[in-house]
Formats: sequence, C-alpha cells, structure tokens
Amino acid sequence: MFKKFRSHRRECLAGMPLLLLVSLLATLAVATPASASNAAIAVPFEKHWVGPGHYVGTAGDGGTIEMWVYDVTFVGNIQQFKATLELSLNGQSLTAILDGHFNFSTARVVLNGMVVDGWLTGAQVHEESRYTGDDENTGGPVFAGTVRLMPGSDD
Repeated sequence: MFKKFRSHRRECLAGMPLLLLVSLLATLAVATPASASNAAIAVPFEKHWVGPGHYVGTAGDGGTIEMWVYDVTFVGNIQQFKATLELSLNGQSLTAILDGHFNFSTARVVLNGMVVDGWLTGAQVHEESRYTGDDENTGGPVFAGTVRLMPGSDD
C-alpha cells in the first residue's frame, strides 16, 4: 500500500513544475505591463510663506511650486485644510486640488488630491513635507518635501 501511495505521489509531483510554469505564464500574460510613463514622478521642493495662506518656492531642477491654503480648521494639535497647488516642471504645468493636514507635534504635512488641469490631468497627487524653520525675509514658515504624481492613476 505504501509503495502504491509513493508511486501516486511521485506522479502528482512530476507534473507540479509544469503546472507552476503554466500558471506563471498565464499570470504574466494577463497582467498589464507597467510602463515608464505610468511610474510615479517624485518632485522635491521647498516653499516659503509669502502671505496669509500663500506659499511660493522651487521644485525639481528649475521648476516652481505655488500653493494657496484655505478652509482651515483645527482639531486638537492638527490643522486641516484644502489647498490649490500649481507646479511647473520641465515646460509642463499642472493645477491640483488637495486635502491636507499639518501636525504641530511632528511638524509634518501630508496632502492628497488630484490634478484638475494641465499636465497629467486626473492623476493622483501626494505631498509630504516638513517645517524646516522660518524664512529670514518674511518671518513665515518654510516647508521642504516631495510631491508625488501618479500618472497611471487617471485610468
């Protein structure tokens, strides 16, 4: 009986590598290949307060960033707000609408939203930044971080 079981087990296992290979190939054939055009674009920036709710700065290599903050509320140690972001980079420009918050304990900002006009319309936007100090000219806060644009998210 044990020999019969071992023989049957050997027969089943013999087909296993082929089954795994076929399954793998089928999965690869169905999966949508990721293209470089759908890869997230990370843009480092630094923005300075220039007036109430208005920030201006540099982005990437020679680009600009501008942000207007509005609908500000406070919940405990968190400032919640909406923002309009304008980003220009390598001859491309976009406008995004974002929801975000600033945590006074960690000095960190997180924003999420979508490109509503221009380059990459419909793409998701994620910004993370941190307060780095006060601007010596305006006395207002300075933030540095990264804007991530996800072009494939508009599909």
